[in-house]
Amino acid sequence: MANGITRFFKAIWYTLTGRAHEQADKLMENPEAVRGAYEDIIRDKQGNIQRYKQAIGQLIALSEQKNLSVKKLTDEVEDLEKKKAGAIAKAKSTASELQKAGTADEDIKQHPEYTRCVAAFNDFHSTLNEKNDRIDELEADIERAQEDIESHKVQITSLHRDLEKIKTEQSEAVADLITAREQEEVADMLSGISVDGTSAELARMREIREKAKGRSKVAQELAGTDSKMEEEEFLNAANEAASSQEFDSLIFGAQQSDAPVEVDSSTSEEKKTDSELPL
Repeated sequence: MANGITRFFKAIWYTLTGRAHEQADKLMENPEAVRGAYEDIIRDKQGNIQRYKQAIGQLIALSEQKNLSVKKLTDEVEDLEKKKAGAIAKAKSTASELQKAGTADEDIKQHPEYTRCVAAFNDFHSTLNEKNDRIDELEADIERAQEDIESHKVQITSLHRDLEKIKTEQSEAVADLITAREQEEVADMLSGISVDGTSAELARMREIREKAKGRSKVAQELAGTDSKMEEEEFLNAANEAASSQEFDSLIFGAQQSDAPVEVDSSTSEEKKTDSELPL
């Protein structure tokens, strides 16, 4: 039961996320949306490059500080070398004076002035070794930092190239989407799937024209029908009158006909002569 409920909710989640991805992909087919997405990527890349440059700048600044430290230590080493040489010279001078005075070598080594020179020499020598070691360490750090800086400079150059490629890709992607959309609209128009504003207006004007032609044709047909009906009425009346006259003539004779009958005079005379002949 629990597994069924879990699968049910997962199915709902997959459906919702699938629709969300589908809608997002549909929106991303819009050239302006693609342009905006590329702008975000470009800004992120530019931000990364800027931060990278700042890090390299800090590394260069640290390297410069170490260079200054090396220079300062080098000056101190030179000074210690001089002091060390001075301690040796002072010890020799003290020993020479004591020897001239007849002091034994063992006593000279214990003489305060001589021991002071020895202590100074040893101190200078120890400090000198420490500073030389520090210089060697700093120089090694500077060398590694310089190698890192050169490597980072190469990376920066590569990032700049990638950024320019993305900018070019942005223009190409937007152009491709615009071209694809225009081609799709043209194809739809040609196949009758969709009609743009011009085609819709043209279709509307054609419809108006056809309606006007239809109304004109109907009006003409109606006018012709009235005329024909009137003619047919007159013809029917004439036919009915002729039929009536013919019928009356057959029943009542010619004198009953409404139309006057012309009598040929010669025919009448002949009939009269014939009637006057003796039987």
